[in-house]
Amino acid sequence: MLYITVKLYGKNGIPGEFREYEAMALKIFRQHAGEVLVAYVPVRDPENADIPDEIQILRIENRARLDEFMQDPERKKMATDRERVIRKTELYISEEIINYPE
Repeated sequence: MLYITVKLYGKNGIPGEFREYEAMALKIFRQHAGEVLVAYVPVRDPENADIPDEIQILRIENRARLDEFMQDPERKKMATDRERVIRKTELYISEEIINYPE
């Protein structure tokens, strides 16, 4: 199982500007057996100007399924839409879950 943290930065500084694009992209992600565990808007920090506009925590079965999603023709057709609304994406992938004792 892969866990993916996605940090999305909007291109124009307009709250929610890429939600329509992300709704379509995540629909395709789900078609590849991906799950959206949570998506949220982080609290703004006046001392840090480069805060992501949205953070997503995703889960997918394995690297092969993730690669299928990344190469999906429908997702690739959306590249121009993505470039219009997203200026930067940070992606962190892990297979390891840490279970801290309570």
